[in-house]
Amino acid sequence: MTSIAVALVLSAWACQDDDVPRLVPGESTSTTWPVSGPAEAENDTELFVRARRVVRRWDAPRKLFTESLSDNGILRAGVTVSKKRFEGALRAGIAGRYGATVASDDKVLYSEKLALGPAEPLFNRTPDEIKALLDASEKAVGFLDEIERILLRQVGNDERHKEDFLKRVNQWGRKPDDALDRCDLTASAVLLREVYFHIRNVQVWEEKALPPPGQNDPPRNKKKIFMDMELTIEMLRKTLESLPQVISSEIKVSTTLILERLIAQAGDIEKRRDSARAVARAASKLAEGAPVSDKELVRLLDKAADKSTEAAEIRDELRKAGMSLVVP
Repeated sequence: MTSIAVALVLSAWACQDDDVPRLVPGESTSTTWPVSGPAEAENDTELFVRARRVVRRWDAPRKLFTESLSDNGILRAGVTVSKKRFEGALRAGIAGRYGATVASDDKVLYSEKLALGPAEPLFNRTPDEIKALLDASEKAVGFLDEIERILLRQVGNDERHKEDFLKRVNQWGRKPDDALDRCDLTASAVLLREVYFHIRNVQVWEEKALPPPGQNDPPRNKKKIFMDMELTIEMLRKTLESLPQVISSEIKVSTTLILERLIAQAGDIEKRRDSARAVARAASKLAEGAPVSDKELVRLLDKAADKSTEAAEIRDELRKAGMSLVVP
């Protein structure tokens, strides 16, 4: 990786959530996300705007999320400087928070986090994605039951049974991938996707691979049947049991931190402030329907939707609420 590429990666993630964002997102369309901003460069200088989606993973021991910038689907736009400014358009991606960088061929001009894409539709459709994740989680429990029955020799494990099992697993295993492309609950979707990875690759399809039936160890506690040799059915069950809480916690992180950026980006422009308040109302409705209730989050989002709320005050509250669940 070249030195400038390394600098782009590091600066985009280390960027600060400035009180006054320099990059200004425009009105999104179904295909493009316009952006504009300042540039300390000569007229006709060619610059590059890059945006990488902020994605999360669940750290179960700490019960917190880690955040990073995705390597998939990096959004790019070439722009030209005119009178110390530029305008351009990124290809539309998945709405959410992004680490954005403005750079020339040999220098990073600045980086910051932005909320990009239409956030209100994002939050409006998230309940459907949550239902899909929870339905897929329930199916995963059934697949673990089936694996236990195979271990107990109550269900066959020949090639016919394997094909039928994998067909059903693959059908439901697509749900987390679909959710990744449709909502901002990236950690929740990845957590369920990992469970399906282990179910899909379970090692019970050969007679010699089955543990002896007379062992006292319950089937759900047996090891060496998954790709991770220490993993057990019981551990996967506990992961699935935790999913409603993980989803609810991630709703808090997603809504508060996206909304904080939108309010910052709105500045003093009343039309954008109104748009941010509409997003807050959609976020509040999403939080009300979370699998695990969080009345304080709903109260906070309702406060953000209130026209009388001071922008600086609510931004601070939103940031603290979201970052309370993120590893520093």
